[in-house]
Amino acid sequence: MKALPKCFDESGSPQWPFDGWNQRVGAFTGVPTLLRELGADPKRVLARAGLAHDALNDPDKRIPFGALGRLLEFSAQATHHPQFGLLAGRMWRLEDYGAVGKLIRHSPTLREAIRLFVVYHHLMSEGGLAFALKHEGVIDFGFAIYYPRIVGADKIADCMLVGAFNVLRELGGASWAPSQVLVAHAKPTESVLYRNLFKCVPRFDCELSALRFPSYWLDLPVEGADPEQRRLALAQVRAVDPEPLIQQVYRSLCTLLLNGKTSGDDLAQMLSMHRRTLNRRLRDLGTTFQAVLDDVRFEAARQLLCYSEVSLDEIAASLGYAGVSPFMRTFRRWTGITPGQWRHRAATQRVATEAAILRRAPRSVTNTKPLITPQATWNGRPREREVA
Repeated sequence: MKALPKCFDESGSPQWPFDGWNQRVGAFTGVPTLLRELGADPKRVLARAGLAHDALNDPDKRIPFGALGRLLEFSAQATHHPQFGLLAGRMWRLEDYGAVGKLIRHSPTLREAIRLFVVYHHLMSEGGLAFALKHEGVIDFGFAIYYPRIVGADKIADCMLVGAFNVLRELGGASWAPSQVLVAHAKPTESVLYRNLFKCVPRFDCELSALRFPSYWLDLPVEGADPEQRRLALAQVRAVDPEPLIQQVYRSLCTLLLNGKTSGDDLAQMLSMHRRTLNRRLRDLGTTFQAVLDDVRFEAARQLLCYSEVSLDEIAASLGYAGVSPFMRTFRRWTGITPGQWRHRAATQRVATEAAILRRAPRSVTNTKPLITPQATWNGRPREREVA
């Protein structure tokens, strides 16, 4: 490595401010049971991930976000089940999101539920974000990771995508279904579990992980929503201390990249402050706008290069570069090697890891919660309309 972005120390490990960013345990309380069912020792897996044996015994507990990736990756290896992220994700329900889940459950429409999920997602996860992109009559509702050098990013994304699927089924009823499922990693050797869970054939090697569905669903009323329960839940989430500025900056820049923007003025506007004020506050924290932008861009590039076959041109465009040449120059400045060399090394390691995982067939799973199949259904199909 030559000149990695400033979020890494000399060993290439994440340093300040990421050591304090965490993940709410929520439905991951079910992971030890799932591990035992698949023939693995939960204590050994948790210890390898850097977690105490009781780290997952309370949904309100917090674990380091970096440990979440290690947990899912090492669980896949210990159980010989490469899609362990999907199995962990299918356990998630609205109730597992705590006060945020309650707020979403009692939103008047699916539009408002998704908006609030995106706004308050940082209360559950401090290394990744939920997003909702609107274009051409469809919505892409998904999850992106900005925590640097995260292990198991593909499994975290799978987990969160199934969790989002369950949330929308719980809110929209059994009639809701995505028109497409976009997955930001290469197609695995065996992909039948993806088809079984999402009820459609996913598109792998995409630039993002998201559920795509027609925008007319946004106006769907949430059945049983209680305004008083919503008021109480909103007061509860608003009472939580605001994010530290540095975390807001990383999350906001990741959001801007998803929307095709990379300027400091866009970031300042998103954070409701003057550009000079933003620069001064970042300087006081020992960093700069450009340094944080490099961090976020590098992590997005790393994930696409390590886990997918998305072309370099598409990666460069998604990161806001004018072309592939400036992206390649910058990446070489960061790492000392080309994106192609980085991808080749990562692919070699990924193939070897998957081969090791698949050395014995995984056991069947019987004890995990099934995918949500709500009783309530919606029998209308309103005309498609523009998203407000």
